[in-house]
Amino acid sequence: MVGRVVVLLLPLACLGYAVVAIATRGAWLSAAAAILIAWLLWRRHRRARFAAYVYFTVVAIRAGLLARWPTLAFAVAVVLLMQTPPALAAWPRLTPGLGRVRGDRMRRS
Repeated sequence: MVGRVVVLLLPLACLGYAVVAIATRGAWLSAAAAILIAWLLWRRHRRARFAAYVYFTVVAIRAGLLARWPTLAFAVAVVLLMQTPPALAAWPRLTPGLGRVRGDRMRRS
C-alpha cells in the first residue's frame, strides 16, 4: 500500500510542481522538465531516478539562491522520498557495468 502511494505520489508531485511553476512564475522550461521527469517516473524508465535527482537538485539550488523556501522544501522532500524503500523498489539505482560503453567497443576492435 505505501509503495503504491509513493509510486503514484512522485510523478503527481512533479506534475503539480509544473502547474505551480507555470501559474506563479511562468517558468515554462522548468515545467517542461518536470513533465518529462514525471513521465520517466511513471513509465519507470531505468534512468528516471537519476534524472529526478539531477532535476530536483537543480531546483533546490535555484530555490535556495532565490530564497524560495517552499520550493526548496519541496525539492528536498522529493529527494528524501526517493530514498525510501518503496521508491528504491520502483526505481532502482543505476548500477555500473550493466550497459556497454564506448570504451568496451573500442577495446574489442
